Amino acid sequence: MMGSVDPNWLPFASMLTFELFKDSATPAPQPAQRNALPKPSTLTQPVGEDHYVRVLLNDEVLTLPTCQAHGKHHSRMGPSLCTLDAFLEHVAPIIATEEEYAKDCGTMPATFDYEE
Repeated sequence: MMGSVDPNWLPFASMLTFELFKDSATPAPQPAQRNALPKPSTLTQPVGEDHYVRVLLNDEVLTLPTCQAHGKHHSRMGPSLCTLDAFLEHVAPIIATEEEYAKDCGTMPATFDYEE
């Protein structure tokens, strides 16, 4: 799951949690490829280098392989708290681009009409 070492299926009703943190006291390293990373289309506002992501599976912290390297995690909290750029680098292979989404899923209607 998410590149961890356990290749087994998850137990029934497992919960995967993504936590987003902002640390204004500790500046994150400036990655060279910041603009080259794919970003989800739902991420509409710019996000600074002070954002970190932690992933939990059934309330246990997962340490992603991409976040192990120096400069890809919080300097004081360790590899379990990935920089946002390192997290996006990790999930980039599985995030569909808008073109892929449109091709595979079509487009969502601009408004929804619900009948009561």
